[in-house]
Amino acid sequence: MSGPSGLLFHNPVDHVLFNILGIAVSLYALYVEVRKHKDKDYKALCDLGENMQCSRVLTSEYSKGFGIVGLLVGKEHFLNAPNCVVGAGFYALQLTLGFVHHPLAVQALFYTSVISVIGSLYLAYILAFKLKDLCLVCITTYLINGVLMYLNYQKFVHLVS
Repeated sequence: MSGPSGLLFHNPVDHVLFNILGIAVSLYALYVEVRKHKDKDYKALCDLGENMQCSRVLTSEYSKGFGIVGLLVGKEHFLNAPNCVVGAGFYALQLTLGFVHHPLAVQALFYTSVISVIGSLYLAYILAFKLKDLCLVCITTYLINGVLMYLNYQKFVHLVS
């Protein structure tokens, strides 16, 4: 029995591909964040102009705990993790659950991807209207989250039908 068709090849391959891409982009974002904190003069590959500086975005107050967790539990609390670390964990969870053939796993995949898209919409708002910047790394993760939600929705619909 084959699964529902996906964007590139078929759903399982797409799911693996986009999660690996998500992990890679998240790890690059972490690299940029750490490097910029160590060297204020560091210019990342994604720093393309005055209003296109991913390093500025990835070191902003919103780059940890979505700019919210630190207000609730303190800036030094372990729950106030960098968004890119949360993202890498999310993609690893998605990748792992993608290999579990159980209805609860399919539901978890779909609902966690919905939450990731809501988070992406919030961060896109922050990016555009608060930071007034264009971060290619950030936008890439938003797109990956959207694609994963689409792929997970296909699995979810297949499950309930």
